[in-house]
Amino acid sequence: MRVGDKPLRSGTLEPAGEIVSLDEDQHIIELKLGPSRSPIETGCGLIPEGPIGDKVLRAAVHRYAESIAAGAQKYAAVTAILRRDRPKLTGRTRGQQIVPDGVDATSGAIDALRLLDDTYLLVQGPPGAGKTYTSAQAIAALLAAGKRIGVASNSHKAINNLLKDVETMAAAQGLRCRGMKKSSREDQMLGTGSWIEDVVGGSGSGVSPHHQLVAGTAWLFAREELDAAFDYLFVDEAGQVSLANVIAMGTSARNIVLVGDQMQLSQPIKGTHPGGSGRSALEHLLEGHATVPADQGVFLPFSRRMHPDLCRFISDAVYDGRLEAEATTARQRLELDPAADPVALALTGLRFVGVDHLGCTQRSQEEAERLAITYHALIGSSWTDRHGEQHRIGTDDILVVSPYNMQVELLRRTLPEGARVGTVDKFQGQEAPVVLISMATSSGDDLPRNIEFLYSRNRLNVAVSRARCLAVIFANPKLLEIPCSTIAQMELVDGLCWAKQFADDQQAKASAGVPG
Repeated sequence: MRVGDKPLRSGTLEPAGEIVSLDEDQHIIELKLGPSRSPIETGCGLIPEGPIGDKVLRAAVHRYAESIAAGAQKYAAVTAILRRDRPKLTGRTRGQQIVPDGVDATSGAIDALRLLDDTYLLVQGPPGAGKTYTSAQAIAALLAAGKRIGVASNSHKAINNLLKDVETMAAAQGLRCRGMKKSSREDQMLGTGSWIEDVVGGSGSGVSPHHQLVAGTAWLFAREELDAAFDYLFVDEAGQVSLANVIAMGTSARNIVLVGDQMQLSQPIKGTHPGGSGRSALEHLLEGHATVPADQGVFLPFSRRMHPDLCRFISDAVYDGRLEAEATTARQRLELDPAADPVALALTGLRFVGVDHLGCTQRSQEEAERLAITYHALIGSSWTDRHGEQHRIGTDDILVVSPYNMQVELLRRTLPEGARVGTVDKFQGQEAPVVLISMATSSGDDLPRNIEFLYSRNRLNVAVSRARCLAVIFANPKLLEIPCSTIAQMELVDGLCWAKQFADDQQAKASAGVPG
């Protein structure tokens, strides 16, 4: 729990007020409670707020199931996703490559989208590969063709980021459209004041027939009044959207475009789900593949974020070697003397800093203090971007990441005010010249959760790939010696071992004066 949360009392589910301070060292929590509430009894347990109601989602899934039971073919795109059919494109044979060899991925994706025939398409965008840009280009092209478009995601932030690009591209092309974004609260609004209007609150959908573009969460598109209302539904961050939600909102469109990356953070799962029902839509479709097959979707192959020294690790460790650094990223580098902290600092690439500590589960003072040394060595130096321009490094240019909220809070207290510190989940979609990663746990015996959490290759991918120039992992070397009971666990631990070996090889080459 964090300051600002409004927990419930575990026994009665009565509101317990708002958390105004939380001292983990002294085990003290302060709550602000209104006079109309009963006092909190000694020994009362606190739990997070309950889940959002899902009645409209359940109704949409039931509507789809009834259609299938009746033998109807109304929701062909949803059925194609569930059956893992290859996309159906007008004038093309199923099983062909979606984007032919030698064709630019973005233009090839747009051409394929125009040909979708009551089906789906998957667009996989690794870190910095331009999935938002590609989606916005595609949406603008479809709007220009007179299509009616829906835009959805789990978060309003993701929706708004995409809509801003769509507005910009539509304006550049001279398109005249009308659109709307549905929000529950004012802090979720798009707020651009352009042609996509904000609709906040209210019991209805707020969608009118003149809206050519409509944006919102699954709760909007699952409404029965929007059944089969759109030519295309774009689902952004589809790697975090549950299969059930895709079924629910997929009832609104003839064609479904799933945009995301299952090798980054997946949907948060709370509870037990039978069979494959707990998977995200991308996990369901790709069945363990790290990259989308050429006949099932589009893989965006160039990262415009990571220097080649970083991209090479991410590509080989996560993306079957298919991800390449765009040529201009090779200009990116830190402008500093690595001798200021020779174990951690480099001009580009990946580094692994071993920090010894004992008995730490979710918080390590030793790691926080060691990371702070590197942090202070970076502040005030400079870095060069991919356009060749130099910038001074301040607190905005360093991301500090840890898997655990307890370590995040400790790092915030240890580092200068204004430091960008958070969990991997907070920083997905963000970037900086430098990323510093604190693993915090001392050893396998101290794991507060299972191996799958701390050693998640997806979380390591997201953490490292936030960096443009340099990523540094601070960890106890004992984390590399953890006993494993399954092949899957061995593969997970191997990800961190791979990162250390890669970092050691780069450091050895740098010490010997060998490029790359």
